[in-house]
Amino acid sequence: MYGGGSMRAWLSVALVVACLGWTLSAAVTDPGDVKVLLKLKKAWGGGLSLWSGLDPCYDGWLGVFCDDKNTRVTSLYLISADLAGTIPPEIGSLSALVNLDLSFNTNLKGQLPSELGSLTNLLYLALNNNGFSGELPSALGALSKLKWFDVAYNKLEGSLPVSTSSKDSLGLDTCHLNDNQFSGIIPPELGNAAKCLHMLLEANSFTGPIPESFGNLSSLQILSLHYNQLAGPIPSTLSKIIKFGKYAGLHQIKCENCSWVGPLPADILAYPSLQGLYLQHNRLNGSLTIPVNLGKKLQYVSLQNNGISVVNPQNPNAELPQIQLEDNPICSGEGLLRAGPTLCSTEANSNGANEILTWISSLTTNNSCPSLCRNANHVLNPYTCHCGYPLVVTLEIRAPISSIVNDTSLWDLLKAQTYDSLRNLTSQIKPPLELDSEQLWVYQAQHANHSKVHVRLYIFAPVGAEVMDRRTDNLIKGWFTTQKVEYTSPFKPEFVIDIEPSQEAGSVTFGVSKLAIIGIATGAGALLALLGFLVSVALRQKRRFEEERKNNPFGAWAKAEDGNAPQLKGARWFTFNDMRRMTNDFDDDNMLGAGGYGKVYKGVMAETGVILAVKRAQEGSKQGADEFKNEIELLSRVHHNNLVGLVGFCYDKAEQMLVYEFVPNGSLTDWLRGLKSNQPLDWDRRLLIALGAARGLTYLHENAEPPIIHRDVKSCNILLDMSMNAKVADFGLSVMVSSVNDNKRDETIRGTMGYLDPEYYATNIMSSKSDVYSFGVVLLEIFTGRPPVSREGHIVTEFRKIIAKSGVTGVFELLDLVLVGTPVHDLDTFLKIALECVEDTPTERPSMYEVVKQLEALIGPKSLLSSGGEDPFIAQMAKAKKPRVPLQIFSSALEDFRPTSERRLQPSASSHRSSSSFKYSGRFNPSPR
Repeated sequence: MYGGGSMRAWLSVALVVACLGWTLSAAVTDPGDVKVLLKLKKAWGGGLSLWSGLDPCYDGWLGVFCDDKNTRVTSLYLISADLAGTIPPEIGSLSALVNLDLSFNTNLKGQLPSELGSLTNLLYLALNNNGFSGELPSALGALSKLKWFDVAYNKLEGSLPVSTSSKDSLGLDTCHLNDNQFSGIIPPELGNAAKCLHMLLEANSFTGPIPESFGNLSSLQILSLHYNQLAGPIPSTLSKIIKFGKYAGLHQIKCENCSWVGPLPADILAYPSLQGLYLQHNRLNGSLTIPVNLGKKLQYVSLQNNGISVVNPQNPNAELPQIQLEDNPICSGEGLLRAGPTLCSTEANSNGANEILTWISSLTTNNSCPSLCRNANHVLNPYTCHCGYPLVVTLEIRAPISSIVNDTSLWDLLKAQTYDSLRNLTSQIKPPLELDSEQLWVYQAQHANHSKVHVRLYIFAPVGAEVMDRRTDNLIKGWFTTQKVEYTSPFKPEFVIDIEPSQEAGSVTFGVSKLAIIGIATGAGALLALLGFLVSVALRQKRRFEEERKNNPFGAWAKAEDGNAPQLKGARWFTFNDMRRMTNDFDDDNMLGAGGYGKVYKGVMAETGVILAVKRAQEGSKQGADEFKNEIELLSRVHHNNLVGLVGFCYDKAEQMLVYEFVPNGSLTDWLRGLKSNQPLDWDRRLLIALGAARGLTYLHENAEPPIIHRDVKSCNILLDMSMNAKVADFGLSVMVSSVNDNKRDETIRGTMGYLDPEYYATNIMSSKSDVYSFGVVLLEIFTGRPPVSREGHIVTEFRKIIAKSGVTGVFELLDLVLVGTPVHDLDTFLKIALECVEDTPTERPSMYEVVKQLEALIGPKSLLSSGGEDPFIAQMAKAKKPRVPLQIFSSALEDFRPTSERRLQPSASSHRSSSSFKYSGRFNPSPR
C-alpha cells in the first residue's frame, strides 16, 4: 500500500493534470490568431510580458478583445504599453481585426508593413505618437471600411497613397495625418470623405493648391492645413463647405503659413458655427468684411502678416470677436486710425501664445491633507488625501478658451463632463467598474498657443489602492484615444495628445485563475523565499534612497506632498538626454550666444516643433542643489507678457540648465547697433520697447511674490519677439527681496559695468532703485544709439559734461541720427524721464511704476499697442496709492513747449538748441566723478 504522503502527492499530480487538460480543452481562440499574438509578444515585449496562459480570449490577455464566441481576436488596444520594435508582417493574418490601437509607444519604429492592408475589416487604426518612418504603404488604400485613421506625430514621409477602393466615397470620419514629413499634393480623393469630422494635415510639406473636392466635406468640424508649402488662392469651394457646415458644425479653419493669396470671401465671418479662423502669415489681400450676420460663436480671427488694406464693418455697433490684423497695411500709417488699436493690438495675440501659464485646481494645496506619502513618486489626491500612481491623460483643446483658462469654474465643468462620460462607459461593461468623482483631478492647464490649451487629467485608483489595475487602466486609455469620453461646449474640439499609464500598474484579477491551483501547489514554498528576498531588497533600496536624498535634494521633487518639494507653476523638468536631442548634442551651430552664466543654445522640441532657448551653466556658475531649487521655484512663479517665460529646467548628470521661451528678434542692443537689421528702430518703436521693458521690471518689483530685484538691467537683456514687443531676460540671477526692506547687501559684484548704480560701489547694497538707474542708462542708449561706455567715457558722465558746458540743449549733439526729425517735445520728455532715473541719490529716482506711468503719458493712446496694454495690477496700484509727484528736472513746467508736434529737430539747426525748451534743473552735480 501507498503511504498517506505518497497518496496526497499522487492526488496533487492528478489534480494538476486534470486542470491542465481542462484548460487545454477550453482553449478555443483561433490557432492562427494565437500564433500571431505570440509573434507580437516576442517582437514588442513591454507590457505584453503579462500575456500569460494558453488562450488569449479566455484568459483575458491585456488589451486583447475577442468576438462573442471567444474565437477570433477583433481588437488590440495596446496604448502606452511600453512597446518597442517594428510591426511584424504577420499582423496581417489577424483577419477579424476591427480595431487596432498602438498609439503612444514612442519606441515602435520602422516602416509600416504593407500587410496592414490585409486587415480589410478594420474600422479603427491608430498608430499616432510613435516613431514610424518611411512611406505609407499603398496597400492601406484597400481599407475601404476604415472610419478612423490616425498616424499623427510620426516621421512618415512621401506622398499619400490613393485609395484602391472602387467606391466613390470614403467612410472616414477622422483623418489625422499631422506632424509628419508628408510631401506632394493633397490627393483629391480625400474630398470624398463626406462624413469626415476632423481633417488634420498640418505640419507637413504638402505642396500645391487645396483640392476643389474639399467642398464635399459636408460634415467637417476642423480643417487644419497650417505649416505646409501650399500655394494658390483660398479655394472657391470653401464657401460650399460653409454652406454645408451650417448643418454639421465647422468649428475651426486653420491654415497659417499656407501661402494663400488673393481676397478673403466676403461671408467668411458669417458662418454660424465657426469658433476660430486662423489664416495668419499668408498673402491675403483686399478687404475684411465684418458682416451684419456675424457668426455668434466666433471668438478669434487671426489674420496677422497678410495684405489686408481695408476693414469693412457693416454694423459699427456689433460686438466684435478678437480680431488680429497686426503686420497688415491697414495697421500702418493712416490705416491704423481707421482700424483702431483693438484690431491692430498684439494684446490678445500675446495672451498665452508663447507664455507657459499654469492654473492648478483650487484643491492643489489642500492644507487639510497631511503629508503621508512616503514614496517621492507618489501623487497626493487632494480630494481623498490618499497617495497613489494616477493614470495621466493630456487633452489638447482647440476651442478658443485661452482667455478664460484661469477660470476655475471652467475646469470644474471639464471634470464634471469627464466623470459623467466615464461613469456612463463603466456602467456598460461586465462586470461594471466602480468610479467615484473624487478619483478625477484636473491637475494642470497651460497655453500651447492662442488656439490650443493643454489640460492634464489625473485619474486615481479607488481609495485603498495605490495603483489602478491593468484592466481598468487599459479600458480608460482606450476610451480616451477613441474619443468615447465625450465633451460638449466649450471643450470641443479636443484630442488626446499624451497618455501616461498608472505607474507600476497592478495586474488584473478576474476571480480565481484557472491555473491558480497549480500556482498554489507549486509556489507556496517559493513564496517564503521570495518574501525574504524582497525584504532584503527593500532594505537596500531604503538605504540607497536615504543616501540619494541626502546628497541630492532633488530626489524629493517629484510631487508636492513632500515638504521639500518646490512649488512649481508650469515649469517642466527635462532630462539631460532631452537637452541633447533638443540642441543636436549642443552643436555649436545652435549656439545663440555666451555670457557669464554659460552658453545659450537654440533647441527644438521634436514632438511639437516648438523652439526654445537653453541656457547651460558652465562649471563656475553652477549652484548648490538647494539654491538651484529655490531659483526654479522663483522663476516658475513669474509670468508676464514683458518677461521671458521659463519653460523648464534640467538638473541631471551634474548639469544645470534653464529652458526659456525663444525670443526670435534678438536684443535691443542688436537693433541699436545695427547688428540685426538694416532697418533701424524708429522713435515710436523705441518708445514702445522702453515701455514694455519698464512694465516687465515693474512686475518684478511690485507684483512678484516675493518682489524681485533684477540686478543686471541692460539693453542686451531686453529681447524682442516677433511683434517687436520687449521681453526682459536674465532675471534668473536676481535676488528675492524681503517684504519689509528691499535693500540687500551683496558682497559679490553683480550686474554689468556701465549700468551699475554708483551707490552700489559705496554700500554693496542693491535695491529696486538700482534697477531704475540701470534702466535710465538703457533710456540714454535708446536716445543716442551708443553703448553705455565708449571712447568718450560713460554715457551718464558725457551727458553731465555737456550739460555743464552747454546746458541741457547741448545733449542733442548725442542724438542718434536716425531720430533726426523726431518732435522735440517727445525728446525733451523722454530725456526728463531718463535723467530722473540716473540721479545719484536713490531716493531721488522714481520707482519703475512711476516710470511706466510717465512713459504711458508720453506715448498716449499708442501705449495700447505695447504688449499687454495697461497691466491690470498697475491699474489696481493706481487706485490703491496716490501717485508720486514726478521729479522736476525742467524749468517752470516746460513753459517754452509748443502745443503741437510740428517743431522738429533738424541735424544742424543750432538755432533750435538755443530756443529749445530743454532746461537743466541743476539737481545733480554735472562734473564727472
